[in-house]
Amino acid sequence: MSDDNPPLLIMLDRHLGNFLVASPVLTHIAREKPGTQAVINASHWALAQRIPGFPEPCVQLQGTGNGIKKGLEFLRALRTVRGTKPSWIADFGGSNTGALLGGLSGAPLRICRKGKPRAGLYNRHAEHPANGSHRIDTYGTLAQAAGLNGKWGWPVVSATSSDRRELEAQALPDPATIVCLHVAGGKGYKHWPLDRYASLCDWLYDQGLRPTLVGAGPDRPSADAVKALCKQQPIDLVQQLSLGTLIARLERCRLFIGNDSGPMHLAAAAGAPIIGLFGPTDPARWGPLTEKRTLIRGTEPIAPEEGKKHVQDGRRMDSIPLEAVTDAITQAL
Repeated sequence: MSDDNPPLLIMLDRHLGNFLVASPVLTHIAREKPGTQAVINASHWALAQRIPGFPEPCVQLQGTGNGIKKGLEFLRALRTVRGTKPSWIADFGGSNTGALLGGLSGAPLRICRKGKPRAGLYNRHAEHPANGSHRIDTYGTLAQAAGLNGKWGWPVVSATSSDRRELEAQALPDPATIVCLHVAGGKGYKHWPLDRYASLCDWLYDQGLRPTLVGAGPDRPSADAVKALCKQQPIDLVQQLSLGTLIARLERCRLFIGNDSGPMHLAAAAGAPIIGLFGPTDPARWGPLTEKRTLIRGTEPIAPEEGKKHVQDGRRMDSIPLEAVTDAITQAL
């Protein structure tokens, strides 16, 4: 096995936000080490295709089915991984499956984060970044452990020409009036109250703007609840757009407003101005990586037994007043 062989990067984290935040580090490695390949979840394949410079996936894991099916898929993936003969391998996802793939890869240098699953199978452990660092710095320590330094940049996604044609075919209103809202996503304790989202939609209509709900299947109940509370109905694109068409929509909107969630990071990567609403999670660690952002955090502390218990400075989402959001929108526009 030659030290000149390109590395292999394992990113099996299923969370959209984590995948996006890690992507600048993966693309940086791919630029520095041509021929770099990646192992990803099949659910992120369409997204990886729209991240400029993302390393070519050699394995896409479905991770579905019974234990036998999953076991056979793992063995096929391991055979492919070992066949690439990587000079080094890094596990970005921290999952048990990814940890086993990397640990059994046969690569002479195997890197994982300190304290992660199956760390004993790895011969180099990346240290944790300093307290208060953004999540991207956690991923950056893996590249640094391989001897690669530099500024990672920020996540970037780009719709294809086909994505943009699909968006145009929908004949939606002028993009300059579209304000995208993602009213759910992830864990419920990170959600701003739905009645305030409804009041915000009505306020946006009064300003001559077109509130537009976006999201996937799990977001449908929250979107329907918001619509039921609105005096004027927002545009409903929840479950109506492919990932590529959603990126095209986010590239061409006036503003994005939402909770701490994957779609917020997707909107930032697409270049949309962001109004991000935070409470239990720390925006210094989890905030969108863009200059075009306004972050609003709750003012009242969250009880230790609620939400993310390890976040000592957690705040209640219901302590973000509607006026704080409308003021931020007025300033952003």
